[in-house]
Amino acid sequence: MGDSVPAEIPAMTGTELFVDVWDRYIGTLTEAPQTLLHGDPHISNTYVLPDGTVGFLDWQMARRGNFSLDLGCFLQGALTIEDRRKAERDLVEEYRDALTLPADDKPSADEIWLRYRASVAHGLAIWIATLSGGDAWQGAEICLALAQRYAEAFVDLDTRAALDSITG
Repeated sequence: MGDSVPAEIPAMTGTELFVDVWDRYIGTLTEAPQTLLHGDPHISNTYVLPDGTVGFLDWQMARRGNFSLDLGCFLQGALTIEDRRKAERDLVEEYRDALTLPADDKPSADEIWLRYRASVAHGLAIWIATLSGGDAWQGAEICLALAQRYAEAFVDLDTRAALDSITG
């Protein structure tokens, strides 16, 4: 990955990325409101029908947990770095507005934004592992592009501070 990502990312050790970042985030998924999660909502697991309807494929990792895993994993990986930077706040707010929950159960705008920022931990760890593991699920070009997107988001969104805020 070298100089194609912020310097902070290659400087992380495996323990730092997978224990101090990813594991801390995963531990937060059982907190707060629970929802059905796809669990692997990257762009390669989507389809578009002729009428423009979009959906997700590959539901073998479906689980229950905090909304932030699917919301963050999809937005941060599906959008180019530039598009994410321009549109993510509006898209996250649109997501919140679309939630059909009683007012007392609806997360605040600040809570959704905080958890969205923390969710980068998942995408970054998964795509770096996929890239460096050399498995055949995705080609190296796709893995590198996604690892770069999450690496930029990790720095842009100050994911460490968001994790610190959620985990105390």
